[in-house]
Amino acid sequence: MGHLVTPSFGFVVGDGKKVSFWKDKWCGTTPLCEVFPSLFALTISKEARVNEVWTAEGERGGSWTPRFNRPFNDWELEEVERLLCCLDGKKVRVDEEDRVRWMDSKDGDFLVKSLYRALQLVSLASFPLKIIWSSCVQPKLSFFEWEAS
Repeated sequence: MGHLVTPSFGFVVGDGKKVSFWKDKWCGTTPLCEVFPSLFALTISKEARVNEVWTAEGERGGSWTPRFNRPFNDWELEEVERLLCCLDGKKVRVDEEDRVRWMDSKDGDFLVKSLYRALQLVSLASFPLKIIWSSCVQPKLSFFEWEAS
């Protein structure tokens, strides 16, 4: 069940010490390494935390400074611009801790109801009730099929 629940978790960045810049979901619903795979391939630190990519400038300000292992080619600049647009408006808050966010609810709080709804949507196959409990099949066979399923 973990593989069904894990995609529903993301992060709200506070100080950025516990959130992976590239691999965690904190800037949208998909990790940056999946949204920008060519930039991820060029990054110096694939394990960088959010606070390591943020450079504080003055009081409450700062800028994003991801580091890459070579200068960009002309055709890569558009993707760099998309990354920076994605990061625009996001910042590290050194006085707050990072928090886990449940992405299947509007306010980010975990609700059993939203987990149940998410699991219902991912249900791979429904129970073959009509096939097993068919009136054409002897009750002993139906019971055996039910036990086997």
